[in-house]
Amino acid sequence: MGQPMVQKRLEGPGFQSLAHRPTLVEIPFRHSQSPEIERGRRPATKQRRRKRAATAGAESQQATSRRKKRRGPRMPCLNVSTNVNLEGVDTSAILAEASKAVANIIGKPEAYVMVVVKGSVPMAFGGTQEPAAYGELVSIGGLNPDVNKKLSAGIASILESKLSVPKSRFYLKFHDSKAYPAQEHAQCLHALHQE
Repeated sequence: MGQPMVQKRLEGPGFQSLAHRPTLVEIPFRHSQSPEIERGRRPATKQRRRKRAATAGAESQQATSRRKKRRGPRMPCLNVSTNVNLEGVDTSAILAEASKAVANIIGKPEAYVMVVVKGSVPMAFGGTQEPAAYGELVSIGGLNPDVNKKLSAGIASILESKLSVPKSRFYLKFHDSKAYPAQEHAQCLHALHQE
């Protein structure tokens, strides 16, 4: 059996017969069907639509949770470069003190703090190659002007006591990627601890 046929009167300049009378043409009749029926699926009821949306939402939350677990905790990272030769210097004491200072001042667990110290880096500051240091601290949240000032003072004290780098010859640059997700916000501080 074929599809039911419906007679439809076609009129107008393009559908006139030679006798100038309206022509009746048989065309297949189609029920107004939803896209799901046309594709061979049951039509989606409101209840099924809600269930599908809830399932998709739950799957999205699970995927986000899995991504967060894979990335792990967002660790603050302090990277310090200096022109001082580190041979014969107790670098483990510098690393331990700096790690503790960053964790305490930012308020994040020390287990997530990373500290890197590089020595013998060719560096000139103020036109001389006297002992100097440059540092960068990257953190996702936890940074603000007050915290930055405390961090600058704390790290400068450690470098002065352990490496004889004067506080006036030390720069510390801060990157807070949580404050400005679209672009990394950098604040460069020079000897704020001397104020």
